[in-house]
Amino acid sequence: MKKEEFEKLSPEEQDAMLENIKSIQAKQEEIKRQDSKLPQLDMEQFGEIINNAIEKRLKGMSEVDKKYHMFPGAEKAVDEKLKNDLSKEGKFAKTKMFFNALVGKDVKTLNAMHQAENVKANLSEGTNAAGGFLVPEEFKAEILRLAPVYGVVRRNARIIPMRYDTVNIPAAGATDQSAIWTNEAAQILQTDPNFRQLVLTINKLAALPKMTNELLADANVEVINYLAMLISEAFAKEEDNQGFNGTGSPFVGVLSATGVPTSPHASGTGIICLSYADLVQATGNLYTNALANAKFYFHRSVVAHLRSRIATTGQPILTPSQSDIGGFPFEITEILPSTAHASAQTDAFAYAVFGDLRRGLAMGERGSMTMKLLEEGTVGGDNLGEKDMVALRVIERVALGVLLPSAFTRMVT
Repeated sequence: MKKEEFEKLSPEEQDAMLENIKSIQAKQEEIKRQDSKLPQLDMEQFGEIINNAIEKRLKGMSEVDKKYHMFPGAEKAVDEKLKNDLSKEGKFAKTKMFFNALVGKDVKTLNAMHQAENVKANLSEGTNAAGGFLVPEEFKAEILRLAPVYGVVRRNARIIPMRYDTVNIPAAGATDQSAIWTNEAAQILQTDPNFRQLVLTINKLAALPKMTNELLADANVEVINYLAMLISEAFAKEEDNQGFNGTGSPFVGVLSATGVPTSPHASGTGIICLSYADLVQATGNLYTNALANAKFYFHRSVVAHLRSRIATTGQPILTPSQSDIGGFPFEITEILPSTAHASAQTDAFAYAVFGDLRRGLAMGERGSMTMKLLEEGTVGGDNLGEKDMVALRVIERVALGVLLPSAFTRMVT
């Protein structure tokens, strides 16, 4: 209030306002007096309290929790006693409950857990006992944690989360984008790059580990980890197979993709004619921008062959401890052709890759993973009903496609 406005008030109004002001000032002084009695924290003490609270919260986290930024603990579907259990047993309690519900055909529990995972992952899939139920996040995280350990493609390719079953991605064509120097106020000439559309289409990939009913019903942490390992290995192997060897059913891999340049052997026919000079020559078939993260990808038998080759100086061209070729690392994958392949001795046979998978190969993930218990039929030669066994049909949804063919070169005989 301004002075002029105060002076326009009646004497009674002025006295009342002054009394209110005095009352407010007295209350403020009382608050200051009470605050002065409270213990004061400096920034160092405050930081210590925060750090202790965080350390206490993170104490029980396993490597899976840290990798996927998830606090362990049970959800509503899990027994109340397990909510504060940060042990491995507590973390996998929901997975064990899921397995027990599968074996016991407890559809109500499975539906509840399915819907909980739906909400957590922001998915739109409905409850579907015929198609399978969404697996608990903790078990899915363990599978995804192990998959890159066994899978070269998942470990090195560009992972693209997909909210829909089909995604169109602009990909490089035969002509690169270019830039042109231009004068002030002059016409900017059109550069004419050639683009294409890479269509990532989700397909289902299924794994079928089999076991006895009793083992699944009494699953402990080690059994759950073992199941995760089996499923991860199965998924990773087929992801590698399609990423490298795919011919269009359902995906086209690097060895078959249109536009990927080839690096033929300088002489001889067959994989065993591969020489160190051939490998060095292959590194010159990639553009510089694809060399920074480029690697060689071989079957283990090809690496063993290279280690057996002796240079003219009497030294091996690839020592037992050596993990690179000409300064570029190499990785081994079982799905690439071996030296014993039926076409290993034929001409123009593609068997290895040099390039940057993260730059040139896209892997789309839909996010959800479902599981269904199979009690009838034959899996791997075993009649489930006759042998009192079950099979877990686990399905993930992924897509693969070559983004940039020039990021690779194929080694061919």
